[in-house]
Amino acid sequence: MHLPAYVRCPSCRGELDAELVCRRCGRRYAVAEGIPRLLDRDAPGLAAKLREIDGWPALAREQGWYEADDRIDAALPFLNSELGWTDRSWGATEHGFRLLLERYVRRGDRVLEIGAAKSWASQHLVPLGCEYVACDLVTDPVIGLGRGAFFESRVGPYLRVQADGERLPFADASFDVAFCVATLHHALDLGAMVRELARVVRRSGVVVALNEGTRAPYVSGLNPEQEREKELGINEHVHTLWAYLWTFVRAGLRPVRLEYAEGPAELARRRIAGKLLRVGYLPATLWALNAYPYAGMSVYARRL
Repeated sequence: MHLPAYVRCPSCRGELDAELVCRRCGRRYAVAEGIPRLLDRDAPGLAAKLREIDGWPALAREQGWYEADDRIDAALPFLNSELGWTDRSWGATEHGFRLLLERYVRRGDRVLEIGAAKSWASQHLVPLGCEYVACDLVTDPVIGLGRGAFFESRVGPYLRVQADGERLPFADASFDVAFCVATLHHALDLGAMVRELARVVRRSGVVVALNEGTRAPYVSGLNPEQEREKELGINEHVHTLWAYLWTFVRAGLRPVRLEYAEGPAELARRRIAGKLLRVGYLPATLWALNAYPYAGMSVYARRL
């Protein structure tokens, strides 16, 4: 399988030949269902991450969203505005992704998404002339990268790669934009994942984390709503706003925009946050992310 030159061995970052053998360390990688399987089998914590491959479909079946619905998938992530849904989580993703498209992605950019799941972002980025690359651990045909076949039928081919977000199989400075949706909180090592996102974008490139769950500094990181996910082997964590920002800064990223995940319209409905909006969006956002026990945020940053 011929892959772009910037795709590398996840272990040593050596170049891969046409047989997906690393020219530097000799590791051999496979392709299945058209998806290169570029996982470093010696990576720390990989066993815990691989458990998620089965955990996500199990959770989806339990909760009733393990299905391939063309009408729904074609509307992703704009389910509230296009299909009349009132789902708060998808509303937050819609708000953050719309800002990403409007303000941070340019026509022709090379864009990486980690934790891409079905890779629905392709249907918005490929038509812009972007070179879109989707990465995830889960390759399931319904809720994972395997569902990308549906989106390719709509917008044309793009690269889907099974990869670990904490050990990305790409050369340094390969992308103009790297982003994720509700993915960083699944990292075993948050700093490692953010450093990898920073590493693979060019100087002044954009790194964005959308709709990440947060907690106020005064509450526990053990969110009871995540217990079932953990039982199924899904890695769940809840970080504070400040932990995310500090991790970005330490990775050489300069945050340029901070969003309450659901956007200003939601803040306006809140009693205190609504009043703080009269002072400014940032004070209202900071207050909400530090006052509400569990909330969500999106951060947009540039590599220094």
